Amino acid sequence: MNLTLDELIEDLQHSRQFFFKHIDGLREDQWDWKPYPECKSIRDTLAHLVVDDRTAIESIETNAMPDFEAAYTAAGRDANDTVAKLLVLLSETHAQLIALLRAKYTDKPLDAEISIWGTNGKVVRMVPHLSSEDYYHAGQVGFIRMASDPEWNYYKAVYNMG
Repeated sequence: MNLTLDELIEDLQHSRQFFFKHIDGLREDQWDWKPYPECKSIRDTLAHLVVDDRTAIESIETNAMPDFEAAYTAAGRDANDTVAKLLVLLSETHAQLIALLRAKYTDKPLDAEISIWGTNGKVVRMVPHLSSEDYYHAGQVGFIRMASDPEWNYYKAVYNMG
């Protein structure tokens, strides 16, 4: 099977949609709830994913380690916005990331070099790594939802089963 950039990007879009399924229908009191102090709230997780997108973009554009400190400072400000604004921002940063991938790599082979978060590798390996963040944080959100609302049915909400 020969993968294409379009397929990798489709998978990347799917992983973000999968993440969004986990927050669909979230109650107001759940956005900032934490099971323990060191855990990110769901609002914090949204801001973190914005950082992931922004720093991936920066790294792809510069072929260098992104300025994580500046990105997290901006994310702290973003996290203070309303959830609605944060959700729009997250959709925008993801769209910017996808547009950059298309603009920079459409005419290149999948074994072309790319830098994501300061790590260099082949497009075919690095782009799927971006999806791992969505899946990882979807699990965190699922944990918080089940801990804060035992009636929430994960399988029905995410997979439309049960």
